[in-house]
Amino acid sequence: MKILIIDEEFPFPLNSGKRIRSFNLSKALARSNSVSYLAYGRDDSPGFGFIKENGITPHAVKPPDRRKSGIRFYLRLLANLFSPYPYIVTSHFTFAFKEKLERLLSESNYDIVICEWTPYSIFLKDILSVKKIIVAHNIESLIWKRYETNEKNPFKKYYIAIQRKKVERFERNCFGWADGATAVSSREADQIAEFGVSYPVELIENGVDIEYYTPGGDKVDEKTLVFTGSMDWRPNGDAAVYFADKILPLIKMKIPGIKFFIVGRYPSKKIVDLGRIEGVTVTGTVDDVRSYIAGAAVYVVPLRIGGGSRLKILEALAMRKAIVSTSVGAEGLLVENGNNIIIQDDPDRFAEAVIELLGDSALRDKIGASGRSLVENHYRWEKLGERYQGYLQSVADRK
Repeated sequence: MKILIIDEEFPFPLNSGKRIRSFNLSKALARSNSVSYLAYGRDDSPGFGFIKENGITPHAVKPPDRRKSGIRFYLRLLANLFSPYPYIVTSHFTFAFKEKLERLLSESNYDIVICEWTPYSIFLKDILSVKKIIVAHNIESLIWKRYETNEKNPFKKYYIAIQRKKVERFERNCFGWADGATAVSSREADQIAEFGVSYPVELIENGVDIEYYTPGGDKVDEKTLVFTGSMDWRPNGDAAVYFADKILPLIKMKIPGIKFFIVGRYPSKKIVDLGRIEGVTVTGTVDDVRSYIAGAAVYVVPLRIGGGSRLKILEALAMRKAIVSTSVGAEGLLVENGNNIIIQDDPDRFAEAVIELLGDSALRDKIGASGRSLVENHYRWEKLGERYQGYLQSVADRK
């Protein structure tokens, strides 16, 4: 097949869950299809070159101003109040991207167009000449609902409520513009189906490179905890602050000298300031997270907001780490509480679970071994790519 993927960016460097997923599944498709990738970026950028080196044809469009600070940012937020579309759609829409997409479709006979993030489905709305797929990394309206629930500032809460309603309306409509959709968890696949779509929604979970993420030989520090993820993604930032404020002090009462590493790109000032807390280290962007995961006794996932399935948990499972997570953090995964993960939502019980694991290396080893077995059997990218290929072919062949 000839496949065109549209996305917000070229998936490089591979330092976020979305980038890792988008790249690995696109690379899997490129093994047996002609795949092109249209995204905001530059044709002299490392991302453009990286995609090309992996057998995918890149097409770049000059990105819009998406800075989240300054007077222009707040003016865009204000202007969005008068738009029927949510800010996550209007802030990514440009006529340059739309015209480039239309030109590519007119010049090449593509079999299918894949929208790699739900807000970009706005570009698919009026396209009738080719089959269209939406890749739902998350149910965006669920994320916004959780933003609203957890926000304490009344003014921010009011604006978030407006955005949440717009996102809900957009999602109910946009999946109807497509000929197929994929989800990363069965719960989210069911939610898309409930929007009334006329096609089957395919479950394509997140995966992990089990040859790259292997149990490390690094010496484990019995008093070290780690949380990894892109810190410019609001759910991760919220989780880091929540853990440092509500859970870490409880652990410190029982285990003095505990160390907590927050590892991930682009931390906000609020997260950077957590580094002032005794025992907390905020690394920012790192070249390789594996040494941080390998050296920690326990991997924590204190998410309160989010959707999809947790690629970062899969990496930790592959490295045989004992994990303590919230229910939200473990959503969409075939994990079993008490077997290959510990799930606790109450801050006190979350802290107690961490304390127990820190004091019991045999229990950590048992949970870690079970987690490694899980990813070996269910979460290899190769298997997921084969399922993805089959679904795309079925959509392309459908009359």
